[in-house]
Amino acid sequence: MPRWLAHALVVVGWLLTPLLAWGASFFGLWTGAHFAGRFSRPITMLAPAVLGAALFGFGTLWVWVRFMRRVPHLLAHHMAARPSTEQPPIADA
Repeated sequence: MPRWLAHALVVVGWLLTPLLAWGASFFGLWTGAHFAGRFSRPITMLAPAVLGAALFGFGTLWVWVRFMRRVPHLLAHHMAARPSTEQPPIADA
């Protein structure tokens, strides 16, 4: 894998972090609201929805950030070796 592609994947991964956390918290809110429909009081209905959003959002964010911190190490195994920086020996004339 070329180095520029590996670096681009890391940047794109970090830029996707807020989008992933937002999507997970929205799914958690939806799941909590689904279960909250069983209650009759509005405050009691909000509690599972907010709790679901917080758990899904922060849980996914925690897992994603841990994964993204390991990505450079994982990509390093697939990257091409750096070109040698040694200078060729100068022949004596």
